[in-house]
Amino acid sequence: YCVFIELDVIMEKGLFYEFNGAAMLSVFVGAIGGLIVAGVLKYADAILKGYATAFSIVLTGIVSMILFDTHLNVLYFLGIGNVICSVFLYSAKDLDRLLC
Repeated sequence: YCVFIELDVIMEKGLFYEFNGAAMLSVFVGAIGGLIVAGVLKYADAILKGYATAFSIVLTGIVSMILFDTHLNVLYFLGIGNVICSVFLYSAKDLDRLLC
């Protein structure tokens, strides 16, 4: 959409006009994230990808709380516990023998 609306500006100044370091970092992080997801899907199953996504959401929330003073509510921390329990239950071997 932008290419059609701003085609004359793009042709005059180039596609990366005023493209600063933060924008480049954002594109780089998105590209690396895409490659990591492709590797996970190739060598792991879809359930593991779901757990990796949940873990990344939890990690993003915690880092956001530390760096940007974001206030997280009780439901978020209950979700963190849920993710930890589900990863433990999925990866545990002979769990029925250990618990029973």
